[in-house]
Amino acid sequence: MMIHDIGLFHTCNITSRIQSGQDEFGSPIYTTTSKVSSCRFIQNNGRIVSLDSGEHVVTETSVILPPTVTVAEGQTITSNVPSFSNTYDVTAVKAIFWPMANVVHHYECELKAVE
Repeated sequence: MMIHDIGLFHTCNITSRIQSGQDEFGSPIYTTTSKVSSCRFIQNNGRIVSLDSGEHVVTETSVILPPTVTVAEGQTITSNVPSFSNTYDVTAVKAIFWPMANVVHHYECELKAVE
């Protein structure tokens, strides 16, 4: 799908947590930065997973982000969008390129809900 076909009509907050130093005891000190971005959340079709307790349907949430954002695994995405109102960890990022060009069209990120 192309961005102009699907529309980025949702909004999310992308949060990064970066180690910025250590305190006097050697424990890491973190700096948190946030950026609001347009996006589109998608609930992917469920898949069946076999566990010891039986078969379970697992649904996955993903988000499409514009090429102007910086996103990486381990960042957090927060949403107030109905049906997606949650905090998610980014577990995978895939850059989607324009056909016949080496330019990023958008990013598709797999998400895991933070519980």
